[in-house]
Amino acid sequence: MILHLRAAVEQLYAVAPARFTPLRSELVAEARSAGDKKLAASIGALRKPTVAAWAVNHFVREHRDELDELRSFAELLREAQRTLDADQLRVLGRERAKRVDAVADRVAEVAAGEGQRLGAGAAQEVRDTLTALIADEDAEASVLTGSLVKALSYSGFGSVDVADAVALDDGAADDRDAGARPALSVLPGGGGETVDLEERRRARRAAERTRLQGALEAARSELRSADRQVAVLTARHEEVVEGVADLERRLAAARARLEKVTGELDEAGRIRDRREQEEAAAQSALDAHDRDQRDPEGRG
Repeated sequence: MILHLRAAVEQLYAVAPARFTPLRSELVAEARSAGDKKLAASIGALRKPTVAAWAVNHFVREHRDELDELRSFAELLREAQRTLDADQLRVLGRERAKRVDAVADRVAEVAAGEGQRLGAGAAQEVRDTLTALIADEDAEASVLTGSLVKALSYSGFGSVDVADAVALDDGAADDRDAGARPALSVLPGGGGETVDLEERRRARRAAERTRLQGALEAARSELRSADRQVAVLTARHEEVVEGVADLERRLAAARARLEKVTGELDEAGRIRDRREQEEAAAQSALDAHDRDQRDPEGRG
């Protein structure tokens, strides 16, 4: 007997896609028979996961340990992004696609073992979801619930949109420490001692030099920050260029396949035309033969 919504979610998102709708109806009926109309309505509103979402959910539930390496890699990449470590970003960015592909292949393999083969579209959605997991902590948390209803995607910047991505949103507050501001204080003034003019001029010059030195250090710091930002964007640019090159290779391969299939289609059409002509000639010959048999002396 289902007593609360979370138990229903645990049951529903653990079954194969073909079993989801019948089981949801059964659980709704159970809740209604128990007199809990609100629970019945909540269960009835639970959305069936897409094939890609189901495949990821199943993998998370049955092979969660196999995600540990990908999650550790995700932490390294996010740390490199936070610290603007361009060298690390470049290395990890190139490694990301290989790791995503490896885990995505395992997800597809496990799904096939359950009798659910993933088509090209679903397989790409699995890769998009794993890429989003790497990019964003909220996306990772959503995946780990094992109750995704749709695939996630990452555009390459900003955060991942996880709204309505999971069956049950706990709405838990983000308890990460925002960090404390450093305390500020004012130093007390002097005791009123007499200061001669030369000492005052030296003090002013020293203060001005300190100000200028501070401005120089601030400018250098801003320059270093700008250099890091340029390096990060350069790494991202290289990643996008590599992605475009990969897409162009795929497009070229697809065009080659299209040209081949088009040629085969044209040849099949020509063969059919010849067969049609041969069939017409055979029919004509047969008709002529039949006429000759009916009128052997050619009297019409």
